[in-house]
Amino acid sequence: MNSHQITRGKMLDALASPTALSARTNLPSRPESVKAARDFVADQLACWGQPDLEYAATLVCSELVTNAVTHGTPDPSTSECTVVLTLVPGEALIAQVADPDPSPPVPRDTFSGTLAEHGRGLYIVTQLTAHWSASPRPDGNGKVISAYLLIAAQPACAAPT
Repeated sequence: MNSHQITRGKMLDALASPTALSARTNLPSRPESVKAARDFVADQLACWGQPDLEYAATLVCSELVTNAVTHGTPDPSTSECTVVLTLVPGEALIAQVADPDPSPPVPRDTFSGTLAEHGRGLYIVTQLTAHWSASPRPDGNGKVISAYLLIAAQPACAAPT
């Protein structure tokens, strides 16, 4: 799936949906937080009855958290990584990760025939999502990366005979 199949407005509408369910976790900004973020995503999707989204959602979140941890302050006790999941039933799962680096993200797909060392996570995010974007954090400390994953349409159930 290629990124930007939908618009940022569509993503914002989904986040504001009255049927949206959200969950949030704050993790310390250190490498082991990537596994904690993956566990959070898997547990939350199981709670919401959406285990089919686990592979893509955990991969996207772990890439975004890896970037955020990499951009964190040298003192992990003073910085944290926030992960928010929003499920719009039948439509989308939106993963958002706060990143302390305010610079715009740049996905890189190739560099000398291989994936670039910096930016490869966003290349993966681009391939798995219908839309991703970055916005300044309201507190001015970095940016929030949002990734919109489409939920596959459920097959229609046959009427009982």
